Amino acid sequence: METKKGTVRHFRGSMGFLSMSCLLSAAACSPVGPDYQRPQIQSPEQFRNQGAKETASMADTPWWEVFKDDGLKGLVNEAVQKNFDLRVAVQRVEIARAQARAAGVEILPQVSGVLAAGTGKGSLGIPSYTPPLHSTAYNAGFTLNWELDVWGRIRRSAESAHANYLASEEARRGVWLTLLGDLGVAYFSLLTLDLKANVARKNLQLRTDILQVFQDRQQGGVGSDLEVARGEANQADAQAILSDVERLISLKENEVSLLLGRPPGAIARSKALMVLAPEVPAGIPSTLLERRPDVRQAEARLMQANANIGVAKANFFPRFSLTGALGGVTNDLASMSTNTWGVYGISGGVDWLTPLLNGSKLNRALEGAKAEWEASKALYERAAFSAFKEVADALVTIQKLREQRVFRERQVNALIRAVDTSRTRFQGGTANYLDVLNAVEALLPAQLNFAQIQGDQLGALVQLYRALGGGWNALDGKAK
Repeated sequence: METKKGTVRHFRGSMGFLSMSCLLSAAACSPVGPDYQRPQIQSPEQFRNQGAKETASMADTPWWEVFKDDGLKGLVNEAVQKNFDLRVAVQRVEIARAQARAAGVEILPQVSGVLAAGTGKGSLGIPSYTPPLHSTAYNAGFTLNWELDVWGRIRRSAESAHANYLASEEARRGVWLTLLGDLGVAYFSLLTLDLKANVARKNLQLRTDILQVFQDRQQGGVGSDLEVARGEANQADAQAILSDVERLISLKENEVSLLLGRPPGAIARSKALMVLAPEVPAGIPSTLLERRPDVRQAEARLMQANANIGVAKANFFPRFSLTGALGGVTNDLASMSTNTWGVYGISGGVDWLTPLLNGSKLNRALEGAKAEWEASKALYERAAFSAFKEVADALVTIQKLREQRVFRERQVNALIRAVDTSRTRFQGGTANYLDVLNAVEALLPAQLNFAQIQGDQLGALVQLYRALGGGWNALDGKAK
């Protein structure tokens, strides 16, 4: 910078440009520390209770193509937009993304502006300039600081931050998948409760009709108060069961409302519980590691721990840096444009003493980073085997519920025949009132169990989707 008074040049180091070139070449070296490699997971050849090995997976099919329920589809769209947990998870992803970007730019030179004023006694240290005994100086300019990433410390730090971002993204997908799974289970539980309420109402009507028969017999002089009392007790039992089911319906609607991010209230839904029992291919177990968000999140944490080992190792080596400055100095703001002394300089530095003086601390930090990697590896392996277990659990549950449904349906049909037969024989005088009451009392719990089995079948399908880590992957944030 040329001014009226002249130019001042500061250079530090007799071989500044040569040193800079050497450092820039060194900065291109590979970072220290291990490069990430995925641990080997012993995947089973096929899922337990799977049957023949399958290449396709139920998780590859959008869920609405299986359930075909427009009411559920509308609730899914609403939940994806308004659920509180999902909104929090999305913002955490944004936080992690910003942190990863911030870590990435640390490898670039950092520029800052300087604007300062000071007063003092004596010379400003500028040749050919003799100020008054007491003088004021104004300084304005820019400074540049650049740590040369010779050993890859900054690159490993950026790698760690990026892995943290990936983990937060998988956590968001996990929240999303859990939300839709919970919503599906709650929705089918609500339909199951509707079916139970309908069963309870029909049984209440049946028991009321039988009570009326007992009352008519008592009034005709052929019955007894004992018959009427037992009939009244049966009627009250059905009323209590219906009241409890209605209570559970309200609680379940409130649960669904919370998942939807809305105040407690009624939930629009299908009128009937549609039971599906399709074949449910689970696919190849090894693909589960690529699909499950919790497994992918655990692997991202392992990648982060691996990068942190590189950061800890790089801290053992000296740090190289470049510093530059460009600005001007004047003692008169009014004449800054004509009475300014330009100052610029560039220097290089090596911080070699800190690693020597902090060797014990750095060793402990490296040991901690390695221990964190081992813990993250164990968590990753645990997540993988937990995924295999959950799929196997869902498969056997679907298989056994299909069998139980057949038995429960057979039980209900037999009890319906028993009720009809006992009533006919009672009216014909060949059976007593206890035969009727026993058959009626057994019918209601059997029908409630059958309704529960039907709902459990749908819930098990949802659990299988969730265990496979798919079913909603194609949505990417909203149903279509």
